[in-house]
Amino acid sequence: MKFMYFFDCKLKRFTMYGKRMLHPSQTGVYQDGISCIKEDDVNLWFYTKKGVTIAIDAGHLVFKGIEKEFAKIGIDPRSIKTLLLTHSDVDHVGGVDRTNKNYLYPNAQVYIGRGEENYFDGNVCRMIKMGIPLMNPARLRDGYKTVHDGQILNIDGIRVEVVEVMGHTVGHVCYIIDDKILFSGDCLAVNENGGYSLFEFFTQNPTLNKKSLIKLRDKITGSGVKVACTGHSGIRTDMSKLFAHIDESAVSRPGKPFDPTAPKSIRK
Repeated sequence: MKFMYFFDCKLKRFTMYGKRMLHPSQTGVYQDGISCIKEDDVNLWFYTKKGVTIAIDAGHLVFKGIEKEFAKIGIDPRSIKTLLLTHSDVDHVGGVDRTNKNYLYPNAQVYIGRGEENYFDGNVCRMIKMGIPLMNPARLRDGYKTVHDGQILNIDGIRVEVVEVMGHTVGHVCYIIDDKILFSGDCLAVNENGGYSLFEFFTQNPTLNKKSLIKLRDKITGSGVKVACTGHSGIRTDMSKLFAHIDESAVSRPGKPFDPTAPKSIRK
């Protein structure tokens, strides 16, 4: 198992214990056709309209009990025909990594931002820690399609707009669905005070991420978007605060956690 998958699958729950940085929504059915599955620290999102369900992001490479989580929200993963990936980090594409023995969406057409292919061909490392370049080991099955900024997809009557929000990764994208729901991936971290640029430790280019968030804010402001579904901060409906602190990176310190309401363990 590659290091980043090993960290994600084996070590992350220990390193994140007590830090209260991440607060995904619990598995459940929410408003406006939205539902989600909580896989420890990350959400898999779904949007259903007139009997058609599309998925946004695919979670970890290994998550025990995923079948029970799908049963809770009444979705059969084999029925998913469209999967929109916000980026290629291992906790967002693991479920559809081509090496996954329990491939999550066997019948889905997969979409991902075209910039993410820089990781797949080894042109860009995901991060450098202690002087060591760490490569993103995630790889998709052949047949995936890339999307670009401003592209509009019509999926069985569901309108999907692609918004490029680079910084967290080199090809990170967000999706605005039916002009009312933002699926933001990992560009934002949100707490009771509002939204921040995601933690710098996990963000490849924090300066670029903040610049991209200005673009996203300007696009969302005054629009019909009323719900934001984030990668690690759950579902958020206070749009007036979503971009309140995007000139700052989220910070979590001993004694001053980023989100005091988050559980101590990501397993809860």
